[in-house]
Amino acid sequence: MQRLATLLMSIMALAFVASGMKFALTPAPEVVLPLHFTTEQMDPDGLAEIYLRPQHPAMWIMLGALWVLMLRMALREAMPDGNRPALDMTDLLLIISALALGTIWPWISVGAPLVGFMLCVLMLLALIATGRRTDSEGRLARDPTLGVFAGWATVLTFAAFASFLSDATPIPMELATLAGAILSCSAAIAVQLRIPRNPAYTITVMYALLATAATTIEVNPPVAVIAVLSMAALTFLLVRVTT
Repeated sequence: MQRLATLLMSIMALAFVASGMKFALTPAPEVVLPLHFTTEQMDPDGLAEIYLRPQHPAMWIMLGALWVLMLRMALREAMPDGNRPALDMTDLLLIISALALGTIWPWISVGAPLVGFMLCVLMLLALIATGRRTDSEGRLARDPTLGVFAGWATVLTFAAFASFLSDATPIPMELATLAGAILSCSAAIAVQLRIPRNPAYTITVMYALLATAATTIEVNPPVAVIAVLSMAALTFLLVRVTT
């Protein structure tokens, strides 16, 4: 049973990468583009879209690194190794759940933004639960792949929240982004303190914010400034977990 779960996790990792690639390369519809973004620079679902359909090389680098790490994990876990104990069944189920949610939520969010956002939240919660577990010799808590995946999911979740808040209410995108940034930083601090042996988490969050600033600096400078300030706030956290 555990072997079947391991193979299913590897398959879901491949599906996650394939789905992400297809979504990133699928042109976004332009007919519902928000007024605060230009048709040439941004995608229709707001801030979260820049992580799913990158428009800047920095964001492509982050997304590409995530895909490579997920493929590496799929291959590593699919090949038995006597020197590396198998993952605990609960760990496997949590990772499978996170991968399944990460595979489907962007597509669902196109037609049902609130449902998609809730699925994104569940994906993040599954990853946090995985990182906090001490089974499987605690190696998931210090696994860089999990740190990168959880860091990307953290920024993406609160970017999706900011997009939904801006679309569903009269709140300007800048204020929605500020609210998302505050929540993202607060969540990042809370999560990193619970997985202190995985600095890849904070590094990923900081790089995602840097890529956000690079993507939005010409289109929406206030959003870029908020991203830079958030990254600066997390610098102290990174120093704490690496020293």
